Formats: sequence, structure tokens, C-alpha cells
Amino acid sequence: MEEAAKSRRYTPLRLYRRRHKEHLREQWKNLKLVVDWTVWLYLLIPGVLYLIGWYVSLWSKPLPLWASNTPLTLLTLIIEIVMLTGGVLLFVEEADVLFLKSQKRWMQTLMCQGMYRAYTLHIGKMLIVTALTAPLWYRVYGMSVAEILLLSIWFGTVASLQVIALHMIKVRYNGWRRGIRIIPLAVAMGIIFITVTSSIHAQIGSLFIALVCAILLIILLGRIRLQMQGTFEGDVREDLRARVKLTAIMISQAVNKPKAPRTKTMIFRKPRKLLRHRSIANRTAEIAYKAFFRESSTLKLYFQMGSLSIAAVALPPFPVNVIVCGLLIIMLTVMFYRSWDHFATSDYVQLVSYDSDALHRAGLMMVRMLFVPIGILMGLALGLTWLGWMASILTAVGVVASGLFVLSVAGWIRLTRSN
Repeated sequence: MEEAAKSRRYTPLRLYRRRHKEHLREQWKNLKLVVDWTVWLYLLIPGVLYLIGWYVSLWSKPLPLWASNTPLTLLTLIIEIVMLTGGVLLFVEEADVLFLKSQKRWMQTLMCQGMYRAYTLHIGKMLIVTALTAPLWYRVYGMSVAEILLLSIWFGTVASLQVIALHMIKVRYNGWRRGIRIIPLAVAMGIIFITVTSSIHAQIGSLFIALVCAILLIILLGRIRLQMQGTFEGDVREDLRARVKLTAIMISQAVNKPKAPRTKTMIFRKPRKLLRHRSIANRTAEIAYKAFFRESSTLKLYFQMGSLSIAAVALPPFPVNVIVCGLLIIMLTVMFYRSWDHFATSDYVQLVSYDSDALHRAGLMMVRMLFVPIGILMGLALGLTWLGWMASILTAVGVVASGLFVLSVAGWIRLTRSN
């Protein structure tokens, strides 16, 4: 009885599901580690509201010029690029070499489950892509709802076919031998996909026939994949590469790569004075301001947040853009004060005895210096898209004044809490 229970417990299907759950749990932990949910909350809420309104307008309002003039070939090319993202995960490990290589049924089950998972994920991905581009398929290319639904399944099936075909090359070859086989195959499959889709996109009968042919090709490739021998090391290598790649993408913004030491900075290379009055607070704020831009990670974050803020106030209609502008001012205030806290608690500042009021004035000056350029650009973008050229200057003044007020209030709150 115990042996029968163990045989029911340890099956290849349960092994795959257990490793799949562990993989998802690991990715979720990495996501929680690197994502600042407070910052993303400020970005996602206005972003989602704007995207919903923009998507609804594509259905209810006249299409913009770029949408009406989008060639079908260009749209299918973009979809083809999206198709090539992804791969096949078998969840095999190096420690399995002594068991799985001798158990053909277990290895084939892992391969089948990996291909099933790839097909399901690509179907879901292409359903989302097709739903986002549905206004173009419906209003520009004259397709019905049934044809669009069938087209999305066609996209997902072709995407699965492509990634399985490329995966078969990846596990067999490595280095330049893999590159000279993958690139021509990917280009050929892309040309065939674009040509076929452009020819049959509005013909439901032809779409159905092409879909059946693609499914038959997937079945054929699956059978060939199951019969491939001597690919265990390649399977382990590609699984590890794919799983590490997913983790690297998520933590790339949180962990800096080691860089060679530089003797000179890229910005503020000369010791020029930024503030005329040379009080202790002003000099400390000037040092913190220069240190902010001399650090590559904070410099990159500053330009990223600045560009996103300008786009976020320029794209939505009134009064959504005003609400988004207010939320962005609050978010930038939090970000800049966090940067000041990082500087104020550094070893450099701890070497010098500072008065609390002087540190408070220095922090307030530093965050104001960081906000003013972004505030001016946000105000100009808001005014240009809402009121026109002449009023954009007044809008910029209003945004800067509002931002400075929020910064002062936040600084006063921080000072009272510290006391």
C-alpha cells in the first residue's frame, strides 16, 4: 500500500506542477522585492485611467490620423516582434541527469507540459494584444468580431509554433552555430506570417484553414521534439537562461552593475558655485544637488520621471491632466525627499556637526532645485495642450508655485515630526 501511494504521489506531472509553482513563487518574491508599490500607485492609477479613456475614444470617436493610415504590414510586423518574446520552460535541473535521462516517460511528460504551457501563455498574450489593437482591425480593416476572435487564436498559435521551432534549435546548438540558424529561421517565419496574415485577415474561411494547418504543424513539431535525443544539457541550459533572464529583467532597476571607477564625473566636473549666498545650508544643498546628478542611478531616474511626468500631463484631456499633475507633484515630492534623506544620513554628512534647522533649510533648498526644472516643463506641457502658447507660461508659473508650496508643507511636516 505504501509503495502504491508513493507511485501515485511522485509522478512526472506533479513534478512539473510543483516546479512551476516554485518558479511563480520565486518571481513573485523578486517582484515584491524590487517594486516600490507607493510610487507605482501614483503612476498606475492615472495611467490606467488615461489608457481606458484613450481606448474607449478609439471606439467611439473618429480615429486619429496615425491609426487610419497604419499599413497592415506594419501592424503585423509589430505583432510578429511581440510573438518572438517568450519561450518554452521545461523545468529540468542539472540534478535530474541521473534520473530523467534514464526515464524517458518522465522527460517526455516534462516536454509536453512545457509545450502546453507555452501554447497557453502565447494564446493569452495574443488575445490581449488583439484586444488592444481591435479598434484598428474593426474600424480600419473592416473585420467582424468573429474574425477578430479567430485572428487572435491564429496569432497565438503561430507564436507558439515559432517559439517551439526556435526552442528546438536553442537546445541543440550553442554560440555562433545557434545564431546562424535562428536568425534565418526567424526572418523566414516572420515573412511567411506577415504575408499570410495580410492575405487572409478578413476571410474567416481562409483564417480557419490556416489555423488548422498551424495546429497540425505544432503537433508535428511536438512529436519531433519528443523524439530528439541528447538534448538534456541544452534543455537545462535554456531553462536556466530563461529563468535567470526573467529575474534579471525585474531586478535590473534595483541592482546596479559593477562599474569601473571614474576619476572624473560626467556632470559638474568643475567646482562652480550654483548659489550666490554661501551659508551653511546653501552650501550643503549645493553639495547634495551635485551628488544627486553625479550618481548615474539617480540621474537616470530623474530623467525618466521627468519625461514620464511631462507625457502624463500632456496626453490626458482636461480636467484629468490637472488631477494627474497634482498627483505627480506629490510623487516627486516624496522621491526628492527620499534622495535628500539618503544624502543626509550618509557618512559624509555624519562627519560634520550640523544644526537641525540648517539641515532642514538645506533639504528644502535641494528639493526645490530638483523640482523647478521638471515643474517648468510640466507646466509648459500642460498649458500647450490645454490653453495654448500664451497661457502656457502662466500655467508653468502656477505648477511651479504649487510644487514649491507642496514641498514647503512636506518639509514643515518632516521638521515637526523630527522634533
